[in-house]
Amino acid sequence: MAAVLVVAATVAGLLAGCGSNSSSTPSGPDDVVLPVIIGLRRDDAGLAADTLKRSSPSEATYRQWLSPAEITARFGAPPDQAKAALAVLTEAGFTGAIDPTGGLLVGTMRASDAARFFKTDIVQVTVGAAGVVVLPAKPVEVPKSLAAYATEIVGLIAGSDRDTTTTVPPPADPPPTDPAPGDPSCPPAKGLGPLLRTHYGMQPLIDAGGTGKGVRIAMVEVSPTSQQALRVFAACRPRVKFPPVNVINVDGSSPEVFDGRAVESTLDLIAAALVAPSLDAIDVYQVNPYAPVAVSLAAVAASADGPNGLPQLISLSLGFCEKQLTDAEIATSERVLMGLAAMGTSVIASTGDFGSSSCAPDDLSEAVQYPASSHWVVGVGGTSFVVADGKITDEVAWGANGFGGGGGRTSRIARPSWQADIGLPGTARIVPDVAFLADPTNIGPIPICDTAGVCVWQVNGGTSATAPGAAAGTALILSFLAGPDGTPPRLGALNPGLYAVARNRAAAGDSSGGYIDIVSGSNDVHGVGCCSATPGYDAVTGLGVMDFYDLAQRLKAVLARSPS
Repeated sequence: MAAVLVVAATVAGLLAGCGSNSSSTPSGPDDVVLPVIIGLRRDDAGLAADTLKRSSPSEATYRQWLSPAEITARFGAPPDQAKAALAVLTEAGFTGAIDPTGGLLVGTMRASDAARFFKTDIVQVTVGAAGVVVLPAKPVEVPKSLAAYATEIVGLIAGSDRDTTTTVPPPADPPPTDPAPGDPSCPPAKGLGPLLRTHYGMQPLIDAGGTGKGVRIAMVEVSPTSQQALRVFAACRPRVKFPPVNVINVDGSSPEVFDGRAVESTLDLIAAALVAPSLDAIDVYQVNPYAPVAVSLAAVAASADGPNGLPQLISLSLGFCEKQLTDAEIATSERVLMGLAAMGTSVIASTGDFGSSSCAPDDLSEAVQYPASSHWVVGVGGTSFVVADGKITDEVAWGANGFGGGGGRTSRIARPSWQADIGLPGTARIVPDVAFLADPTNIGPIPICDTAGVCVWQVNGGTSATAPGAAAGTALILSFLAGPDGTPPRLGALNPGLYAVARNRAAAGDSSGGYIDIVSGSNDVHGVGCCSATPGYDAVTGLGVMDFYDLAQRLKAVLARSPS
């Protein structure tokens, strides 16, 4: 199931009964390091307008991506202000740097230093069976020493071992006894990969050379990554080939913070491998489940200066109850997301597993999930296959027994221009944009391994599978569209192009092409009155499921007209 994080309610619960201690000097554990993001005074409105044009096929600047230095010069904080803010923070114990787009300071502080600088105790609250979350005892405001340079503070929350005075390494990943195909420990195969690739038009792309070669996908994960689980799956499903998987530990949280089991990451990596057999690599950015998404996104953005550069695609199978996020959390995340889009990276995110009540179980009212609701992200809802005699006879919106693909009409984010003609009332951003298979009964069992090396096969799924599945399908498109030198193109924010395909199709009187329209089923799993799948766009499956081969052909025609 997708990692849907109800942040505000969770933090409030963690801090129940906690508060500042009686000492006159705020304090925090000296050996816990907290992620920190400082939002500088920058030009977000200008960057948003410019990035939208570079991501829109109808604009003259389509796909003319900016370098980090160009974004910084045009839309970043004034250099003298950024340097002054960095100096103040460095003096206070901050270790970090200005982000590649010049709008944020990204780094870390020891909890004890953060307590003194932000004038609040940093407390430790037990979570799960063997871990703690370390976070401020009260909301943090911009200090007077930064007021001239900064607009918001985000972060200062991390997972840690219960005993913060001792570092206990997790158990080594033991060599598994890999089962062989047909071994009784291997559950029967469902043949899901071929079904997906055939039904969603992926196989023709692969046959035409669109295998994912030349494409890197970054995944942000809040559960540990188990190479052992991937080996066990590959041993039972020898036709599935995993690309190299590189793990980047963003904040050093211990496995206990995630209950010590690799669930989400395993499902995400399997979903991508089922679709794209020849990705160059998948880079997993490991972050604790309580950290703002901007922390991990900033870590991905920093790879712009690395040896491999930015990935073409980012898959996010996590989300936050949008209406419980602070303005600062959304503002910093939006800055990173639009910066990534301006550099040509596309971001795809799941919409959650609680249907149109994305703040469940704490709040069952209609709500959507962020970052799927961002302008710069393709939000992917969930579907279910109806299968008979090994063939898909129908596809419907996924929603049953309190779970369903996220979607709805209540976003705090304004409706973007490319959704102006979707036919739904209101002025809010609507999610999802597209959909993908999510029903766990269709996906079947995957190996779940813990840090002690014990693996069990369990049925799993949800929209955790939709983001990596759609991202891997998009990787096929990118490699299919590669130029004469074999380099796949970058498409930046995908939504302007995806909605343009739907508009062009409608204008031509074409009832098919580009998408498989989902016309039945509902994600109203908590009785809030929203939403049902209907012909055309809806707040359950969006434009529909991408027909990847047809969509690739349409994008090929667009790129042929593009000056880039």
